Amino acid sequence: MLAIDFLLNGHYRITVALDAYPDAGLYRAIDQRSSLRVLITALPQPNQAAVDDVLQLARELAQIQMPGLLALRDYFVLDQVCYLVADDPGGSDLERFARERGSPLPESETLAIVDRLLMVLDRLHHHQPPLLLGDLRTCDLWSSPEGGLSLAPFACVRHIGAETTPYRAPELYDHSVEPAQVSDIYAIGAVLYHLLTGWPPPPANQRQSGVPLNSPRALNPQVSVLAEQLTLRALEIKPANRYQRASEMRSALETVRLMAGRPMGATAPIEKPVVPSATVSAAPPSPTAIATAAPATTLPPAPPPTTTAAPAAGVAAPTAPSRPLISTSCLLAIVGGLAVVAVGVCVLLAVLVGLYMTNASLFGLPGNTVATQSTVAPAPTTTEAPAVDLLQQVNAITQTAQLREDSLGAAAYSPDGLLVAVAVGAAIQLRDASSFLVQATLSGHEGDVSSLAFSPDGAILASGAQDDPVVRLWDTGTGREIAQLRGHSDWIRSLAFSPDGRLLASASVDQTIRIWEVTSGQTTAILRGHTDLPGNVAFSPDGQRLASASRDGTARLWDVSSGQQIDTFRFSAPVDPATNAPFWLTGIAFSGDNRQLAVGSVNGNVYLLDAKTGNVQRELRGHDGWVVIRGIAYSPDGRLLASASLDGSVRLWSPTSGAERGVLRQRGLRLLGLSWSPDGTRILSSSDMGGNLVIWDVNSTQVLQSFQVTQGVVTGVRYSPDGRRLVASGANGAVRVHMLDSGRTTSLDGGAATAQYIDFIGDSEVVAISEAGEIVTIDLTGSRPNEQLSGMNGFPLNLTISPDRSIIAVGNEQGEVYLWETSSRQFLRRLSGLSGPIYSLAFSANGAYLAAVTNQPADAPQIAVWEMARGGQPQILRGHNGPVTSLIFVNNLLLSASSDGLLRVRDVTRNNNEVLQIEVPQNWGWFTSLAVPPDRALLIAGTISGHLLFYHLDDGTLLREIDLADHGAILAVAVTSDGTQLAVSTRDEGILLFDLMPDR
Repeated sequence: MLAIDFLLNGHYRITVALDAYPDAGLYRAIDQRSSLRVLITALPQPNQAAVDDVLQLARELAQIQMPGLLALRDYFVLDQVCYLVADDPGGSDLERFARERGSPLPESETLAIVDRLLMVLDRLHHHQPPLLLGDLRTCDLWSSPEGGLSLAPFACVRHIGAETTPYRAPELYDHSVEPAQVSDIYAIGAVLYHLLTGWPPPPANQRQSGVPLNSPRALNPQVSVLAEQLTLRALEIKPANRYQRASEMRSALETVRLMAGRPMGATAPIEKPVVPSATVSAAPPSPTAIATAAPATTLPPAPPPTTTAAPAAGVAAPTAPSRPLISTSCLLAIVGGLAVVAVGVCVLLAVLVGLYMTNASLFGLPGNTVATQSTVAPAPTTTEAPAVDLLQQVNAITQTAQLREDSLGAAAYSPDGLLVAVAVGAAIQLRDASSFLVQATLSGHEGDVSSLAFSPDGAILASGAQDDPVVRLWDTGTGREIAQLRGHSDWIRSLAFSPDGRLLASASVDQTIRIWEVTSGQTTAILRGHTDLPGNVAFSPDGQRLASASRDGTARLWDVSSGQQIDTFRFSAPVDPATNAPFWLTGIAFSGDNRQLAVGSVNGNVYLLDAKTGNVQRELRGHDGWVVIRGIAYSPDGRLLASASLDGSVRLWSPTSGAERGVLRQRGLRLLGLSWSPDGTRILSSSDMGGNLVIWDVNSTQVLQSFQVTQGVVTGVRYSPDGRRLVASGANGAVRVHMLDSGRTTSLDGGAATAQYIDFIGDSEVVAISEAGEIVTIDLTGSRPNEQLSGMNGFPLNLTISPDRSIIAVGNEQGEVYLWETSSRQFLRRLSGLSGPIYSLAFSANGAYLAAVTNQPADAPQIAVWEMARGGQPQILRGHNGPVTSLIFVNNLLLSASSDGLLRVRDVTRNNNEVLQIEVPQNWGWFTSLAVPPDRALLIAGTISGHLLFYHLDDGTLLREIDLADHGAILAVAVTSDGTQLAVSTRDEGILLFDLMPDR
């Protein structure tokens, strides 16, 4: 190390020794020639060749001058030590910068910082030769008094170190692997994680050994869903799963920065009959579809409070923050749609998504393992009922209904670009392509619409559906059905019109392809040969040939006039080593010049084939998930090929060179397909998980418009006090209020999408946190205007209502809980005592206690328990070593479940002594949600693996397991106040309703 005041190279006076590593030293110094402050790194080199390499890189770096990159001012060698001199911005390095701020940075500030770093990264990567960060360290990022962070150039010349760091990509722990652009993406993702959460991620080598990466929203619930997904994608262990270029990540980041509040309001009720389904058995019940709700329309915003309630005696009322009222605009509507996109990946739960992504092994086959438990101390008796009676009651529990919105399906532009056809459940909506207002609804299919195709003149729309072997033809002008084409013995997977509109091809699950004469409705040919389900079909531009792809791994070419397969064309997909069979083929399309075929596969690749022989011209790689059946299409001018995938992206390719021309990304949510606008400037994509349609600008790869069609994934369920209404809250902020007695639905939009952002304060009134941070009461009957509660500082994250509905409790990002009187809306008082954001809140049954949890830090969450009559400082409970996922009271017992796989039961009247533990077997993951019926003898728990478990609460005995793994993870459970009905929210199949007392 150089001594303080040492004069280096004759004019750099060392002022501070900042850091010392085995391979580098870092100093602050004064350039005595100019009196400027500089940063200097000392890099010892083993030989002259290494010295020459460093000097060459330094020469390249000195050429780059741009904001966000500290300029390299000088470089020299003394005694085989290379010294690099860069501007000193006068602030702190990354670690000290984050620590000095004392808490995670606001998301907007963080995204601005990372955007600038990505801009620098993009410039470095585009330099010839490319300049790479490789082994980023905290001392490579520096703040300035004006704010922000800048990159020091030192990492670009430093070798990979021997010590572990949170910012080094996992592949670089193998010293035979050279740094690459994608490894730099990981480094910036780690910086993003650090700034958003206040904690650096675990080093990648530890993650590979099993240390979980906690989701950003588990550490900081104020992080938006899209920002979390941006971060987690950049931190994927596999390089292929990350953003591949800095420009790609910048594009995704820019979309996240557009997020803004959406209005919260109610809509008119919509008829929605509830249809009973089969009793739960060993096999999951068949889904019972419920008619879709119409698009939500918003109630007027809440008026500003006219009075400020007096605080409780002895408690100072905080000053109400000034916030804009709930409002909307065109931009916010677009951004709202983007938020909807983020519901997929059940990514959207604050704790569940990130943990799921880093613990995928938990989703193995559950087998017949029974949950184990250890009783720490005898639990207080909670019921007089004999255990045998409880077991009989549990075994008689049956599923009675499924509340499931009609799923969003295929979407396609009409040839003139004026209409968009959208499949919504069993219906088809014809929407204006500009306003997206529904012009007509086409009904008639028995199952969910699976395929759509416009005739070349746009006058006819053909449709096929699941569980329906009939192809239906519709007059797009009148919306009337004009023909039914019958002949298939099973449902329709894909449709295509011939270029002249005279013929229609349909591919069916019956493994045949039929060619129909549109005018007469007669079959002109039946094409047989595929040995598994067909994918898409496509006519050649001259109409003489038909191409088809199939799950049998082959693409085939057919002569349209004779119906015979063309034997000179052959293509089979590569063999999947896992099955020893060819990968399935999905989408297929002809190029406009009739010379090329593009075929998609479930391996994520697109194959460009010679349209005469089937010989592979190019193999396009980039997707991480299946290329979907409706996911291959050439642009109208033939210059681009678009491919859509379950990985949530549309990729644009050059059909001639195979080069990737752009990526349109849906934030990791699976896409169902794409459609080009007739002028080739836009692409329409649909996502069933996101429940929305997105229009992309092809040139800029930016989102032009986004429209929410369905709710998407439900992450919370709450019953009204009388049990007649059920609130289903989505991770996208969309809410459905189900009137269970009539089957009608009311829609609300614009919630905060945190763990608990809406609850009932009466049978027909709710309180919710809007995305803009207002706490709003909403009368579901529409008889009273919305009211906004005042008196809270900070951003509200979660709320709950006392059992007697007299108190509203809301927790914020500062670890505080604010209380209001429900009837008067008067602010009562503030409770403090937690040091991190409130993740969940729970009142005891008698309202005497209030518990709140913070998951910061994630490996040592804290639970605060306040005695309501006394107030003051709470008792802080610890013990879990993973984020708490659910918190409820049962009488005076406090139950907390965690991602550490444990459920802990504590008696708050006995100094919070732990009286029971229940451990989840590893292959079931962890408890995601808890509920207890009023008799308080039965504990109902959902798991991340999709298992619904019923325990005897006295001793933790597992009474029954219902396997709902086919429905996806269980995200929330709720029980009616009379204990007769259970609602279970699943990731993939909506809400399942169970009768808890079938023998009553």
